[in-house]
Amino acid sequence: MSDTGVLQLAPEEPAELLIEGRGIRLASDNSIGVARLQVRVGQPDRWFEEVLGIAPPAPLTEIVAPPLQCAWLAPGEWLITGSGPDVEHVRSHAAAAAGTLGLMVDLTHARATFELCGAAARLVLAAHCPLDLSNREMPVGGARRSLFSETGFFISRQPDRDGEARFRLIFDQTMAGYAQRMLAATIAGVCT
Repeated sequence: MSDTGVLQLAPEEPAELLIEGRGIRLASDNSIGVARLQVRVGQPDRWFEEVLGIAPPAPLTEIVAPPLQCAWLAPGEWLITGSGPDVEHVRSHAAAAAGTLGLMVDLTHARATFELCGAAARLVLAAHCPLDLSNREMPVGGARRSLFSETGFFISRQPDRDGEARFRLIFDQTMAGYAQRMLAATIAGVCT
């Protein structure tokens, strides 16, 4: 990541880069498909493994199962992210397998996804989120639902970028503008 020493709004690009500079990078990624799988069976982890063919993520973690990522949300509830067609394939397969015991919802167009990374990423998030985002408490593969100021959101720790922490943030689409404004204002204050 090139650091010019000046914080600036990035020009609109296909990568949807919003802000970059002074040790921080904020980007929007609306190409990610998102689905929530929820099943009400006696042994949801066994169901997950039988239906999807992989072991489910442990509580508070996200696993990479190419071409998807699967995050634990609650017992019997997972968040699936990846390309839209791949997410839809898994969602429809899980819905067929669960029948009336499951709720498999495509959230792609109801959510906004951001990536925040860089040396100041934790400071920016700490201004709005009560979680301890240290390497110990939120290692790569960690995933949580929490509050971001006045709204709920999903956060997962992605593999580092250029040796710095990288987080995926998923908000309800109705709160995307709010989240982007709050992040931009905090970045401007922290990174000046």
